[in-house]
Amino acid sequence: MTPWKRKARRRRASWPSALCGSTRTGVDALVVLTDLDARTTRAMIAGLQQAVAAGERSLGSKFIEENRGHFWGLIETRPYMRAMEQLAGQLFAEGLNLDAIHIYERMLELNPNDNQGIRDQLLGAYLCADDLQGAGKLLKRFKGDAGATFAWGSVLERFLAGDPTGADVALKTSRQANPFVELYMTGRKPIPRELPEMYSLGSEEEATMCMDSVGRAWALHKDAVFWLMDRQVAEGSRTIPRKAALKKVPVKGKRVQ
Repeated sequence: MTPWKRKARRRRASWPSALCGSTRTGVDALVVLTDLDARTTRAMIAGLQQAVAAGERSLGSKFIEENRGHFWGLIETRPYMRAMEQLAGQLFAEGLNLDAIHIYERMLELNPNDNQGIRDQLLGAYLCADDLQGAGKLLKRFKGDAGATFAWGSVLERFLAGDPTGADVALKTSRQANPFVELYMTGRKPIPRELPEMYSLGSEEEATMCMDSVGRAWALHKDAVFWLMDRQVAEGSRTIPRKAALKKVPVKGKRVQ
């Protein structure tokens, strides 16, 4: 345990119990306590589930339903939405794709504008679960998304749907969106262990974020990876553009506004 965590655990004993009952701070406090106390993934998930449940109780079912569709615009909803995102992320990381999908879909119902950018993880969860209908609908819903995750997720979706022509077309588009993803997909470049705090469209940092979202789905469908490698062999060695040639558009690692 780090010194910071030891100090934090001592400090929390002095926190008023009312802190965990207020609408805004209570959910955030439960998330912090979970992060401090949880020693296993199961404990982390259980703690986040409690935080989400506390958020639902604080807001009330009537408030939630009445404000569905513009949730993120109300400041008091954000701790609840952040807790849901963390819970879904933990479930997705553990391969509990259907549980993660349920939460991500609920978040999009509440906040269709997706200010938190959870659609990337949802796409990955759909593809991991072989839910091609869900993946297809999501890709169509956010068809204007120019990011690498949707580009490379579209390639896999078309391949799994048995549409080789569509997969070839999507592959061409995805290579233009971010050519570095292909290096990670085929093992030509090791995937960084840490996620970047910021990234630019078309950059290696964005490719790392893409792998975090849909990389597991590609890995689960090895025939798709072999197909991609066959395409590389058939086309010969591909040249990756220099960073200086890429369009630099600073984008936060999370689409939170």
